[in-house]
Amino acid sequence: MAEVLLRLENIQKRIAGNTILDNVSLTLDRGESLLIRGKSGCGKTTLLRCIALLEPIDRGQILFDGKVVSEKGMLDRTKHKPEIGMVFQQLYLWPHLTVLDNVSLPLHLRQGGHKKIADGLAIEKLSQLGVIGKETAYPHQLSGGQRQRVALARALVHSPSLLLLDEITANLDPETASIVLELVEKIILSGTTVIMISHLPVTSPVWMYELNASNWTLEKRQQHNS
Repeated sequence: MAEVLLRLENIQKRIAGNTILDNVSLTLDRGESLLIRGKSGCGKTTLLRCIALLEPIDRGQILFDGKVVSEKGMLDRTKHKPEIGMVFQQLYLWPHLTVLDNVSLPLHLRQGGHKKIADGLAIEKLSQLGVIGKETAYPHQLSGGQRQRVALARALVHSPSLLLLDEITANLDPETASIVLELVEKIILSGTTVIMISHLPVTSPVWMYELNASNWTLEKRQQHNS
C-alpha cells in the first residue's frame, strides 16, 4: 500500500503584498518523483523553499509523513527538517572548505558524534556520485559538473526521505547537464522521493508527475512506466 510522504493542502504564499502561490495542492507518496515547470517568476523556487521549511506559508497546510509541519503562524523545523535535502541553483558550497568538509560538516553538526564517522559517510556518498580523489580540493578547483555532484552529495549524505532540486542544470553545458540528470534518475530509482524544477526537456520514464506552475495543475506523465 502506498505511503503518503508529502501533502500540500491549499497553500498560499504572499511576498510584499503579492500572492506568489495560491491554493496549491499536491500529494506525493514515498518513492514518487515530480517535475515542476513554468516561466520565471511564477513561484517555483518559492514552492520548494516552503516545502523545505525555509519559508512560512500564509494559508493552508504542509504535511510531512502525516504530520503538519507548516501552516499560518507555525513552522516546525525541529523533527522533519533533517529528512529533507535540497540543492539550490547557486549550489551554495562553502568556498573556504574542502570538498570533504562541504559534505561532512552539515552531517557532523546535525547529528553530532565523531567527525571521522561523518567524513566516512561523506566519502562514501561522493564516491557513489563519481567524485573520487577530490576530497581535499576546494570548490573553485572543480568543474561545474563536479561542483554539482558535491552539492548533491551534501544533500544526500544524511539519507533524506525527500530531495528538492532547484534548476540544478541551469548553469551547465548540455553534456554535463545530461550526466547530472542521469545521476538524479539513479537517485529516484534508489527509492528517494524527488521534486525537481527543470527548464530542460526531460523524457525519462522515471519521472511520474509534472506540475505546471502557470496554473498549478498536476498531471501524470505519459512517458512514465506504471
